[in-house]
Formats: sequence, C-alpha cells, structure tokens
Amino acid sequence: MRLSKRILQRLDADRVRRVNEIYHNLENAGYDQLHEDIPQFEESFWREAAGKYIDRRAPITWLDYGAGTGFVALSVAEHLRAEDTLICCDVSGEMLAVCEERLNGKSLPCRCLFEKIDGKTIPAPSDAVDIISVNSVLHHMFDLDSFAAECERVLKPDGLLIVAHEPNAERSLPFSGCLLRRLATMVFRPRTILFRITEWSPLSERLLRWVTSRVSPKYRKRNAMLAEVARQIRQEGLFDFDLRGTEIQQIVDFHSQEGFARDDLLGRVFGRFTRVEFRTYGHLGFFPSGRAARAVDGYLRRRWPGGGREICFVLRRVPITEGV
Repeated sequence: MRLSKRILQRLDADRVRRVNEIYHNLENAGYDQLHEDIPQFEESFWREAAGKYIDRRAPITWLDYGAGTGFVALSVAEHLRAEDTLICCDVSGEMLAVCEERLNGKSLPCRCLFEKIDGKTIPAPSDAVDIISVNSVLHHMFDLDSFAAECERVLKPDGLLIVAHEPNAERSLPFSGCLLRRLATMVFRPRTILFRITEWSPLSERLLRWVTSRVSPKYRKRNAMLAEVARQIRQEGLFDFDLRGTEIQQIVDFHSQEGFARDDLLGRVFGRFTRVEFRTYGHLGFFPSGRAARAVDGYLRRRWPGGGREICFVLRRVPITEGV
C-alpha cells in the first residue's frame, strides 16, 4: 500500500517524528514480543560488530541512536569496560524508560547514559563519539540528510557509523528466485500473505482486525494500540481525518515501502563517509526459523547476495585534512 496523496501532502519531518513518538510510546514494552525475531537474529551481528570495531587503545564512547528497548546496547555491552561510556537515546520517552530499566538490571561494566531526544539533534558534543549504532531506525526518518550531518558532527575523526535492519530497494530477484521466495513464504510464513489483505481496502482491514482481535490476544492488543495512536493523532490535530492502522504503520515506517538504494543512501545521504562494508540479508523477506527455512534463505543469499530484503553497512567518518 502506498500512502494517499492527501496524507503525503501533509507530511513533514515534525509530523513523521511525532507520529513515531506517539506510536512507540504506546508500543514500548510490547515491542520485543511483537518483533521477537529481530533481536533473536540480529543480536549476533551487533556482538560481532562490537568485537570487530571497538578500538581498545583508549576509552570509547558508543552511542546507540534509537535504542528502543535496549537489545543493541545489551549486545555490545559485553565488549565494553568500566572506562567506556554507552549512551542510549530515543525519541520515545516510554521506550527509553524500558531500555533504562532493562540495562540497569544487568549490572553492565560500562557507564550508561539515557537521553530523550527531539529527533533532530544527537545528544553529544562535536567530535566526541567513537561509534554510533543505528538499528531499524533510518526508515522512520523523514529527513535523512540532517541526520547524516549530525552523525558527521558528533563522530570523532575515523569514528564509525554502524547501521542494520533497513529496507533494501534493490531486493528484486530473477523469476526463479522470486518463485522460490514466494513458495517459501506460503509454506513458512502464511500470515505474511494474510496481513497483506489489509492493504486492499478499509473494509478488508476492518474485517481482518476484527477476526485477529478475537483469536489472538497479541493482535487484539496491537489493534487496540493502533486505535489509540489514531485517536491521539486526531486529538493533536496532526491530521484532520482519521487514519487507518495500515496508514499509521506506513507513516511510522516512512521509507519501508520503497526501501533504500545503496548508491543513493551511501552516495548522496552519507556521501561524506567512507564505506567499510555493506551487505544484504533476509532473502526470504522474513527471519527464517527451522532448518528448512534457513536452508532456503541460505541458498538465496549465496545465489543472489545483493537481493536480501534488509541491508546493513558500516561507514567511517573521513578525517578533516588541515588546510582543506
């Protein structure tokens, strides 16, 4: 589903940020239950990234932008020491409270700070951060150029920006790959097809939400949450008409429909950084569970490495040369 013209005409950076704030304030602790596959399959990526990229020659400052409930912070913290600082920040105060409670209960070795952010600036002085981690955040942003400039400002020379779980615009596969992916989706993830029905019309969405609310406590809770998000959006005057649940989701995940093209993202948005690595993953379009699904995903990944649904990459801030 693509957002209608009347919605797109009203969208700007502040509205997208505020809808995200409302949405994630209400989702808060329920995020992990609803997206349990993300931490399950990506925490190993962050552990490996921390082990690979932390420079132990001096104390480091690691900033987790869009920390959510804190799974990235927990994944990297085992590589940090008492002299290091871990900064967790999020636009959602409720989400950040869950993160703080979770991390404080783990007796982490490093110093931990928690910052509620405005979605415009990064809470750090210039040239102060060694590594910025960004997991499943870029697609929520309306203004990526400003975020890239802020990352460049706060990172130290040679500092790293590590990004994961962003939608790939170039995930198309040849006919045989698409056929295999569709068949695997029907077998291993039939609910994905079911929920696409909600995009057909308001009537189909209402019908499916009515059914899921009666058969699944998890989706009953989610449907009620979306209704409350819509109520708060209307109450604040962000829109002068009621939004459907799928429309709210599309605003929250603003770039998910189209995804990010590598050359545009790394060349235009983050063009002042040096690319360290880039890869795609999630070739089935979802995280596989079970030996058979993982085998199909592995085959697609080996056969068409650039066709994964998600992208991750590591960029390095280019040091400023004196006199240039």
